[in-house]
Order: sequence, then structure tokens, then C-alpha cells
Amino acid sequence: MKTVLITGGSGMVGRRLSKMLIEKGYDVIWLSREKHVKAEIPRYKWNLLAGEIDTEALEEADVIVHLAGVNIAEGRWTEARKRMIVGSRVRSAHLLLDKLKEMDTKMDAFISASAVGYYGANTTDKIYTEEDEHDETDFLGATCYNWEEQAKQFTTDLGIRSVSLRTGVVLSKESELIKKAVLPTKFWLGAPLGKGTQYMNWIHIDDLCEIYIKAIEDETMTGAYNAVAPEDTTNADFMRTIASVLKKPMFFPRVPEFVFRLFLGESSQIILEGSRISSKKIQDAGFEFKYKTLQDALKEILIGRKNKKARNNY
Repeated sequence: MKTVLITGGSGMVGRRLSKMLIEKGYDVIWLSREKHVKAEIPRYKWNLLAGEIDTEALEEADVIVHLAGVNIAEGRWTEARKRMIVGSRVRSAHLLLDKLKEMDTKMDAFISASAVGYYGANTTDKIYTEEDEHDETDFLGATCYNWEEQAKQFTTDLGIRSVSLRTGVVLSKESELIKKAVLPTKFWLGAPLGKGTQYMNWIHIDDLCEIYIKAIEDETMTGAYNAVAPEDTTNADFMRTIASVLKKPMFFPRVPEFVFRLFLGESSQIILEGSRISSKKIQDAGFEFKYKTLQDALKEILIGRKNKKARNNY
């Protein structure tokens, strides 16, 4: 089987993807801050600031899955934070590209994360598809565009098939969003955030990882794909569904927008804005979602695993 090199492998998506790939028979290696080749998943060192990569990792790899990047949703977007967001994604991809050029090493594919922020922070009736242009006036729109342009260079410069997956909110028991939304709801304090009519484009972590695996295996996949579930969900729908799954009431009024703008500044747009994003292209490519509705996804995350654990104790 092929060897898949993952950047950002220790993150939530990277860990789950690694497990699923190994279960399918792939060899998985990570680029990390420290080298540890005898770890359960071998780790090879890279240093973005110093422009260094352990070339042994690139020599072993048949496919690169590029997930590395600092958390976009964490804290205010100061100018320093913005530079970190861009650098950890765009410069890291550029470093991989440069090293491959130096080594004259070819591989099967370069699969990169991207985000639905490509389309900008808007709440409209429009349904965005992969054919729509990025929002060049928006920080996330410009960042995602540059991120994807760097991925395209693997094709134009080295002839390596490249795919970018524009991801929405990833639902997992480990996700900070789920933890922060579930806690107040458990204590009957759940409420829509902001106006509540903004769309939340979500995807269950297992569906996202299956899309990455399809991108690795399906040689017809090239370019950008929206990696979001097919169901349109507003923020109010999201909070109501969490309350429903947990069997808790939700009677609190919405949390005003100014609260988020006061504490988060520009980055509050991630919470307060959002339009519908089409998943038709990935479905037309033959991908079938396991979790098509938010209800099903949240039941698996909030109830399913607990029930499985209980059954395993008998």
C-alpha cells in the first residue's frame, strides 16, 4: 500500500484520518516538530521558520495530505495572528514544494485542506459552488485563495495531482465547538448566536476523512471540492438540534452580536456570518455521505459513542 505523509497529523482531523488510513492498510507518517521514527506513527522533523524538512519523509511518501495550520477560530485576529494563520498554511506548502523541487522527487498527489471561508463572510440567499470566485476583500477569503494557489503549484511546477478540500465546521466529540455548545445546553442555557439566521456549514469528522481518502485514491479528483454535508443548517437550527438530541429545552433569547464583536473583533465573523455551500460536486464525484443530517451526526457524537461504550462494558 501507499505511504501517506500528513502535516498537522497530531490535530483532531489528522489523528482520525491517520487511524482510518492505517485501518485500510496504508502506511502513515507525520511531519512534526520532533523526530521520532519509532513512534506508533513515525514522525519526521520539519521547521517552518528555519525552512527545514527531513527529506527522508518526502522520499518515503507517495501522497502528502497537508493539514498543518494554526487554529483560525482561536482568539482575536491581531496582525501577528493573521501572519501566523497565513504562514502556517501558505508558507508551509511552499516549503514542501521547494524541497520536492530540490530533490526532483515525484509523488502521486498533494491533498490540501482549505475552508469555506474562501467565499467570504457573508449571509445571503446565494448557494456557493466551486465555480464562485473567492472574496478578495475578506481576510479568510484571501487566505484560502492563496492557500489553494500554492496547492495548484504542485501540479503546474511538478505535475503532481492536487486537490483542495474546502471544509466547514468539523463535528467531532473532540471539537471545541461541540464542547462549548453542549455545556450551556446541558444546563438549559443554550441559545442561538447572533441573529441565528447565518448558515453553519458542517461535516462529521468521519465523512471528512472519507473524502480525504477518496481524494487520495480517486485519480480523477483535481482542484477544489466543498467538503460540507448536504443539509443546510442555520445557527439557530444547530443549537436547537443540540438541545433536541440532549433532550433539553432551549428558551433563552439569542446572544447579541455585539458580545462576540466586543471580545473577538474581526474573527467574530466566523460565528456571526455564513451562507449556504453546495456539496453537489463531491457527490457527483461518487461520494456518499454517511451523516447527511445534523440530527444523525449529533446523535452519533453525543449519544452513539456513549452507548457503544456502555455496551462494551457488558
